[in-house]
Amino acid sequence: MRISIGALLFAAATAAGLWLWTAPMALAFGVQSPPEEGRSPGDGGFGFSIPGGDGFGVTPDAEVTSPSGEDAASPLPKVNYDLSTLPPAVAAMREKIIGAARSGDEAQMRAVIGLSTPPPVFSSTGEGDPIDILKAASGDTAGLEVLAIMLDVLDTGWVVKGEGTPQVRYVWPYFAEIPPDTLDRRQLVEAYRVLTAGDFEEMRAIGSYEFYRLEIGADGRWLLFMAGE
Repeated sequence: MRISIGALLFAAATAAGLWLWTAPMALAFGVQSPPEEGRSPGDGGFGFSIPGGDGFGVTPDAEVTSPSGEDAASPLPKVNYDLSTLPPAVAAMREKIIGAARSGDEAQMRAVIGLSTPPPVFSSTGEGDPIDILKAASGDTAGLEVLAIMLDVLDTGWVVKGEGTPQVRYVWPYFAEIPPDTLDRRQLVEAYRVLTAGDFEEMRAIGSYEFYRLEIGADGRWLLFMAGE
């Protein structure tokens, strides 16, 4: 069973609370030591905090919304599937994210997150420990369900936003940028790999995609992975 939208909102609030509680401790002790071997799922880990914003001229709540009803007449973005057409830096980061997510290993995911400066955004506020956010949103206590969703998202086609500007970025899944009512039957099958039919119907009623999206900049920097508009 996939994660519901309501659960994601609760998880975001929980993660924000965790950050406010742990921030003074993080400042006092600095970089966290590697996770202990043999630690059971859900005992914490992955943990380092990231600052707000993404330093790319894009904030979590700006320019990441799906086309609204007002933009219905605008041409739909081109959907891409040919991985050979991705810029080498983008393709390399995508493979690193896939490798870390597939491993289920917190240390590997932490290492990939740390490759981008500033780090990718995982919440609407740009605050909170990224892995705590993943764990809080996941149906299991280790964050593995969200990693599986991350893999499904990156297995779809993508669209390019901001072409011809310094803010060009590559967005997965492509249907995050396409009005739900315009998806054909083949595209709906792809969408149902990422979210439930019930969640999709809620998004259809709203008119926009509100589940997980992942963005990578043209320079290969991982920009964000988050749910919401």
